[in-house]
Amino acid sequence: MAAPPYLFSGLLRAAGIPHAFTTRAAGNMSRGVGDDPRAVAARRAAAVRALGCDPARHVEAEQVHGVVVAAVTAGDGGRMVPGADGLVSLEPGTVLAVHSADCVPLLLADPSRGVVAAIHAGWRGVAAGIPVEAVRALSRLGGRPADVVAAIGPSIGPCHYEVDEPVIEQMRRWPWWPEVARRNGRERWQLDLRTSCIRQLTDAGLAAGRIEVLAVCTYERPELLYSYRRDRTTGRMAALVAVPRGPEGTGGRRRIP
Repeated sequence: MAAPPYLFSGLLRAAGIPHAFTTRAAGNMSRGVGDDPRAVAARRAAAVRALGCDPARHVEAEQVHGVVVAAVTAGDGGRMVPGADGLVSLEPGTVLAVHSADCVPLLLADPSRGVVAAIHAGWRGVAAGIPVEAVRALSRLGGRPADVVAAIGPSIGPCHYEVDEPVIEQMRRWPWWPEVARRNGRERWQLDLRTSCIRQLTDAGLAAGRIEVLAVCTYERPELLYSYRRDRTTGRMAALVAVPRGPEGTGGRRRIP
């Protein structure tokens, strides 16, 4: 069976939030690995159209492994936002994008208030608290943590994510760090980025039942997903989310149970 070009979150779908996590079948979404820029642009446009949105409204984060979550508007369409690892918006039709090939792509939405966010979370961003900052950014635009739904997209699992002591030293700022790190037989550590994100999101006020994990490991699925740890020179997947359009062209107002 052919690999699907897109994966979806059941929670975000139920909330009426346009979104997708692309796979290898949709092609490389990064301009930084040698592909023809025109081919990359065409793949990105196809993914945005698959959401029912206008490619001219596509905005991406630069991704510098930090904690900046930038608020964007319709006027930012076509831009890469410098210095940001996350984007948040409440303007209907605006499409937010982050790219990854092992790091955690995190999509969030408050469907009752029509505000969404897309976050790139590598170990540096996770250690510094970008999932918490994402919830704060949603709140600054009117979102309520108790009403936010979140989807953690395909990322590397703890089974294959080996890190050294300096990484764990950064993670020790979180009181629950022993839950997400375990020593291996090589005097190093296996780090669980997904659970780290879940703990930060619940710390920030999300209910555990409103967080969905697409529990597929990028390293283990070469036929489906890109992985930097596995291949080094490789493409990137996109995580896309759009502010929904209401019946009068306003932000979405659907609530999930």
